[in-house]
Amino acid sequence: MGLFRRRRESLNEQLLREAGLDPAQLLGDPRPRPLLQPPSILAAAGVPDGSSLGPKEWDAAVTADVPGLAGNRIEFTTIPDGDVIVADETGDADLSPLADAVEQRIGPPYRAVAQRQDGDLWAVAARRIQVAQIAFPDGDKLEFSHHDHSGELRVDGEPSDAPVPPELERLAETSGESYYVEAERIDGDLWEVKVSAL
Repeated sequence: MGLFRRRRESLNEQLLREAGLDPAQLLGDPRPRPLLQPPSILAAAGVPDGSSLGPKEWDAAVTADVPGLAGNRIEFTTIPDGDVIVADETGDADLSPLADAVEQRIGPPYRAVAQRQDGDLWAVAARRIQVAQIAFPDGDKLEFSHHDHSGELRVDGEPSDAPVPPELERLAETSGESYYVEAERIDGDLWEVKVSAL
């Protein structure tokens, strides 16, 4: 897992992006990037477009023309401060153009999957996530279920006697007496979390 810090966008770029315009094209970037293609391109590339997996599978689906990327598939997560955490990539190229294309549609934090289409054209699908800082040194996946004043913590699928991180309990406070919290490590103490009422 690698951390990639992106170049911070200027105020002009931010305002253009928030207005739904492509800063790269308007500010003279010679590499035009089409931002939206029919979902069938994503499906043909093996990136689910939401039509077959339900409407909430992906929050954004875009394409981007990005030269210099190796491999055919890249998985990354963008955290709230805009940094990109790379989960699966061949090489160590700058992923900013992929993240910038996604952020024409949604802002961080999100998880994304990019699949090469043809040459330098990439299809990218992304979904919004909730991120929390949880100090827990072990495992990559935490599950905490609470029902009738008792709870169970599982670490990487196995029952654990470790103290339940207080952050997990705080996340579920608004879900009532019975809830299920799942946390998947992004990097270090940063976790993607999902909370469900039972």
